[in-house]
Amino acid sequence: MRVIVEDSAKENTVNIFLYNLRFSTKNAVETNKGIQTYINDLVDFPYIGRNIAEIKDKHFREIIYRKSRFSSYRIIYYISEVSNTIYVLNVINSRQDFNQFLKLNNYFKNYFRF
Repeated sequence: MRVIVEDSAKENTVNIFLYNLRFSTKNAVETNKGIQTYINDLVDFPYIGRNIAEIKDKHFREIIYRKSRFSSYRIIYYISEVSNTIYVLNVINSRQDFNQFLKLNNYFKNYFRF
C-alpha cells in the first residue's frame, strides 16, 4: 500500500515539533522521528493500528505514538482498499477531546466515499 500524508497531518506534525522545540531540541527531534517512523511503518503494516472508537467505520484507524507517559499522539489514518492507499489524516495530542476535534474538522466525511 502507498501512504499519502494529508496537509493537515503535515501541519500538525510541524506544530508538534515547534511546540516541543520550545522545551527541548532533543525531545522535539525524537518525537518527530518517532511519529514519522510510525507513519512509514503503515506501508508494510496498514492494519497495525486499532479501530477508532469514536468512528464506527472500520477503515478509520489510529496508532498511538507514546514518547512518554505524559506525551502521546494519535496518528489518525484511513485505509482505502479500493485504491490500495492509506491516507494519514491527522496527528493530534492524545489529551485533546477527540469528539470536539471531529466536530471542528469535518473533512472526515470526504473519506466515506472510498
